[in-house]
Amino acid sequence: MKDFVCRMQSFLLFDAPFKNREVHESFLTVHRYQQQQFPQWPLTATRKKIIAGFWCNDVLSHFGLVLLVGCLLVLPFGKQWQFALPAILLAGIVSLTTLALFNYIPQFYAKFLPVLDTVMAEQEKNSTTTTDIRKCKRTQFSIATLTIIFYVFAKTSKLPLPAANDKSAELLNNLYGADKDKLKQNLSRLYKIASLSPKERAEMIKGVEATRIFFEALGFPAAQKWVVELERKLQQAH
Repeated sequence: MKDFVCRMQSFLLFDAPFKNREVHESFLTVHRYQQQQFPQWPLTATRKKIIAGFWCNDVLSHFGLVLLVGCLLVLPFGKQWQFALPAILLAGIVSLTTLALFNYIPQFYAKFLPVLDTVMAEQEKNSTTTTDIRKCKRTQFSIATLTIIFYVFAKTSKLPLPAANDKSAELLNNLYGADKDKLKQNLSRLYKIASLSPKERAEMIKGVEATRIFFEALGFPAAQKWVVELERKLQQAH
């Protein structure tokens, strides 16, 4: 009951459309729905729909309720019903004009648009970040290749290969920004080459080929010894 009263109070005071959370949720809901229908739906189109919703839904609903309450308060005391409809129409025009000039339009520019543009800026930033991550993922080596590259660097530097555990996976995650579970999985493959499945072996061989190309481009011939050795182990395990 208390929640209903608060909602009604917010509606009557016409402050719900300007709340950051309300605008944010509405923007995301509309944008996700439209993207399901049109995958290339832009953020600017969602902005237009939210603005249209403000005027067609929020403003008209609020004005309709104000007019309805006014009618319910005045009509019981009216005696000349033939003049009621023209009076209501005239009062409605005057009320709408007054509310538009002193409430709806000023609040639209002073409160609603700044909140809406802030939400849109956040979504544009998130969209740009997501796009950049996808571009990086497309150009990044596979996790198998990244693990083998680290393996070769460890061998050439005479460092012990990290154990296939969460701590090592987290260290490689800090280095590569790749999935920790998959890094851990690929580390464990280096310790059990003889028992790899055909699919796992194929992924490792593909990673070895990419690693060879990487070190050739890097101009690091000392690494090729370990690349060849790992490749031989994988072939012998076949």
